[in-house]
Amino acid sequence: NCATLGGFIAHRGTGVLSTRYGKIEDMIMSMEVVTPTGEIINTLPVPRHASGPDLAQVFLGSEGTLGVVTKATMKIHPQPAVRKFHAYLFSDLHSGMVAGEKLMAKRLQPSVIRLYDHASTISIIKRVLGIERKGAYLVFGFDGEEDIVDLQMKKAVAICEETAVEDLGTEGGQTWWDQRYKFYYPPYTFQMPQAFGTLDTVATFANIENVYWAMKEAVNKHCPEANYIGHFSHWYDWGCMLYARFIIEKPPQDAAVAVALYNRIWDAAIRAAIKNGGVINEHHGVGLKLGRIMRDLYGPAFNVLEGIKKTLDPNNIMNPGKMGFQGV
Repeated sequence: NCATLGGFIAHRGTGVLSTRYGKIEDMIMSMEVVTPTGEIINTLPVPRHASGPDLAQVFLGSEGTLGVVTKATMKIHPQPAVRKFHAYLFSDLHSGMVAGEKLMAKRLQPSVIRLYDHASTISIIKRVLGIERKGAYLVFGFDGEEDIVDLQMKKAVAICEETAVEDLGTEGGQTWWDQRYKFYYPPYTFQMPQAFGTLDTVATFANIENVYWAMKEAVNKHCPEANYIGHFSHWYDWGCMLYARFIIEKPPQDAAVAVALYNRIWDAAIRAAIKNGGVINEHHGVGLKLGRIMRDLYGPAFNVLEGIKKTLDPNNIMNPGKMGFQGV
């Protein structure tokens, strides 16, 4: 349960404060990579240039299929003087999403935004934070110099006051920040004998709600007894990530039947996301499990990725079968 730099680089990982500080691909200055044929290469020393394609972006997220990253030069940021949070309750997902989109469209530079759907609010938010409400729970935060943070917070509060049904205040926001890791550990996280999966994707603001509902429909169609919940995290000025989950309280006892059901739900939900403007994954990676969908996601462009793979790794020794590439 420990993040590593190599892991972040391999699958384009992200952290809690990505809305302000970016994902790993935004934090990298340059990298040294050993190619499958043994060459030691370096990407350019700066991440923004007009000197041809950016090789760093080729290796970022390649999940060990194109080479071994042996060095990485990272950006660093000063510790913020203050970090403040606030939370609101909205009557439904859509109104919360509109508020979150406005926070980004106004370029207020929040460090974090999380929007939880009704199902998550009445279950997970209640269980972890002790906030017992119906609706959609929205939390956001800013960090930096205090006078600037206070102004950003004032603007953000004004946006939320337009449509929120309840102001949960700074305490409702700070509680989330203080307890943010509890969501992923017992007794709050899901655990066996439950069967569960995290279907994370990302889309534009124009598409993300359609993706949410399409994935929910796909999960319910293939497993009506499954619970579907979601929250929206890692926000950008163009859209946000959906962290959707399905939970089966009493999965089939036969292992083969259970695995088949599990994979069927995954396949249907991810394909529904793609059909509605989403992608396979936002920051958890593709791996072996979702590689089968890569060609459908990229279309003819996947031939370009295969060409890069074959050129850099002619003997197919680096993680064969990962990300939809040729197996052993």
